[in-house]
Parts: sequence; structure tokens; C-alpha cells
Amino acid sequence: MRKISISGKGGTGKSTLTSLLSYVLSEKGYTVFTIDSDESNPGLYRMLGFNQSPKPLMDLFGGEKEVSEEIKRRSANAKTERKSEWLKRDNFILEEVPGEYIVENDNLKLMTVGKITTAFEGCSCPMAEVIKLFLEKLILKENEIVLVDMEAGVEHFGRGVDKSLDVVLIPVEPSFESAALAMKISILARQSGIRDVWAVLNKIPSQAVKEKLQERLNKTGVKVIGTIHNDPVLSETSLEGKPLRESQAKEEVRGIVASLLQNGVA
Repeated sequence: MRKISISGKGGTGKSTLTSLLSYVLSEKGYTVFTIDSDESNPGLYRMLGFNQSPKPLMDLFGGEKEVSEEIKRRSANAKTERKSEWLKRDNFILEEVPGEYIVENDNLKLMTVGKITTAFEGCSCPMAEVIKLFLEKLILKENEIVLVDMEAGVEHFGRGVDKSLDVVLIPVEPSFESAALAMKISILARQSGIRDVWAVLNKIPSQAVKEKLQERLNKTGVKVIGTIHNDPVLSETSLEGKPLRESQAKEEVRGIVASLLQNGVA
């Protein structure tokens, strides 16, 4: 029903928030398709309890060379022949995605766009094109939710990746840079046609810091939907690369999900 992006500054906890949301929404009975769209972060699959990542969606769309040709076709408005069946498709449902591109545990499922693995591999433009095409063509069924762990920063807005999204959640840590980027992301998201944009205060050490950060965001027009405090359990499991177990942070994310549902996100 909804396509949700988790976007923000690097290091603010995008992957952790994505994982916790995945767990909690699946607890609620939703079929959650989490997409790892960060070409650098290696550990999302571990947070979600999987032993390995699935085959990258880059391969589903014909590989880096074919996707790069698609970018050229689009920029030149050319009508040359596409080799990849998935580039030819107008739309698809998630059940049509071949099994090797998804790892799953009941109603919790993971896909990945791909990773930069070697030096001099080139820019991440083809990966951005893959996630953009995937979200454009994807039709969700009742009770399905897609969560996108987006790359850090705002380049994906410039590439139009977000135009098919419904919701943007921005984890914001207690720093000037994180709050400033949250304001920029909020503006870019609305320029992309996304109405539902919220910040999630993350790594909060005290009530005083929470109030100061929330006040700063409110002054810039960024709405806050919830708070996740510093959590030693979460820090320990993240450091060890283990699945995120029950914790204060997960309970706080349950409250965030409740607020999202009240706002009609799912």
C-alpha cells in the first residue's frame, strides 16, 4: 500500500531505523519488503536476521552495462531496443520478482540494489536508476509495504529516485549538520510530490537534548513523529552485527509505527 523511504545524513541510523520498522510492521501483520539501496553499507541483512544478501536487483534489470545504456536512452529520448525484459515492463507485482532476488523469513523480506565492491568501479548512477525504475514500475497489493534504506545525503532526490515514494522518514541525531540536512530533505521531498514527511529523533541522550533538537526542527518546518533514545542493547547488537533483538529502541519504534498508522500511512 505504501512505499516508504528512510533518508538522511550518513551515520544517523537509517539502516537501524529501517530494520526496526521492518520488524515492527511485520509484527503488525504487514508483508514488508525492505530494499537495501545504500551502495556502501554492508550490514542491513544481518540486522534483519539473514545469513546473506539476495542477488542484486541490478542483475534483474540486465546488469550495469544495460542499465547504463537505459540512462543514455532516457536522456536522449531514444527508442533503441532494450534487451532486459524488466526494462521493457510497464509494471509488475512483487510476487513476479524471481526468488533469488529476495531472502525472506515469513512476511519479512529483503532485496538489495547492489554494492560498490572494487576500486575504480565507477559512479553509482546505474544503481540509482535501478531503484528508480523498480519503484516506478512496482504495484503493491493490499497489506504490502516497501521500506527503502536510501543512500546517505540528497543525491537520490536530484536523480528523481523518490518521485514514486509516498512517505519519507528522516532519522535525525543531535547535531547541527543532521538537523540542517533534515530541513533540506524535507524541502526536496515535498518538491518531489511527497506529502508525508517526518523526522525521527535518534540517539537522544536526555530530555533536554530532545527538546532542543525538536525546537530547532519545528522552527524549520520539519515535523517530528517520534523519538528513539540511546539504547545500550541496540548499540551492542549493532556492533556485533547481530539481528536487532527486543530493546527499548524497538518499543519506541512501535510507538512511531502506531503514529504512522494513525496518519494513514498503511
